[in-house]
Amino acid sequence: MEDKIKTSFSLEVDKYIRTFFKTQDLKFIASDLYKKIIQEVERPLIQVALEVTKENRVKAASILGINRNTLLKKMRLLGLDENETKVKRRRKRK
Repeated sequence: MEDKIKTSFSLEVDKYIRTFFKTQDLKFIASDLYKKIIQEVERPLIQVALEVTKENRVKAASILGINRNTLLKKMRLLGLDENETKVKRRRKRK
């Protein structure tokens, strides 16, 4: 099952990246494209891991296969602070 998910995900990412490059003028693509794409994937990945674990950072880090401190650092870099995730949770309850 995991291999099917990995393959499906990889195919979707590949399709998206190829479409992106086909629709862009290479002269105007940012030089930090790698960093931007990684952040675009990382942000929702971390958000969903936190939602699934009901904001339990230790569990979220474990699911992601990273250290809790690394998760906190990534959350800060991506602007996913503790207050933002708590606000999201309150909105869902209403």
